[in-house]
Amino acid sequence: MAVWLDIIGSFLFGSLLVLNVLRLNGDMTDQSYRTILEYTAQSGALSVALIVDEDSRKAGYGVTGTAITIADTADIEFLSDLGADGSVDTLRYYLGDLVTTTPNPQDRMLCRVLNSDIPDTLRLGLTRFAVSYFDVDGDSLVLPATLADIRRIRVDITVESTSAYDTTYA
Repeated sequence: MAVWLDIIGSFLFGSLLVLNVLRLNGDMTDQSYRTILEYTAQSGALSVALIVDEDSRKAGYGVTGTAITIADTADIEFLSDLGADGSVDTLRYYLGDLVTTTPNPQDRMLCRVLNSDIPDTLRLGLTRFAVSYFDVDGDSLVLPATLADIRRIRVDITVESTSAYDTTYA
């Protein structure tokens, strides 16, 4: 009888051990997918931030007078000598249409237009692009603002993963 109890106990213990290992494997797989989606979203955010930061730092370079020509909450256009060649360029960023090729229903295009060229669209999971404007004292300007009063801009972006895991976007 004791042998049967040992066999049954071993079977129960072994079954619980196998179930725990399977659960651990499932949790590790879930975490791996979530980490990959978060990394992708962070990489997209970094790419957008670097591009916008590089261009916005040059706003007004080589320009006499007012450098910003359009100032809205999701649309900015400014003048700059981007190529440092003595010719003033016009650069515009605005939030484009929804991206229909990704599962994320909030995914939007960020459009970048240099002079009168065809817009370059950044499709990196952007869900929010908001521009704020400040005067020389650092006070927030209420739109529509006088373009000559703008001395600082702040761009806020939100990027989510383009696909969901378990109905959640990273």
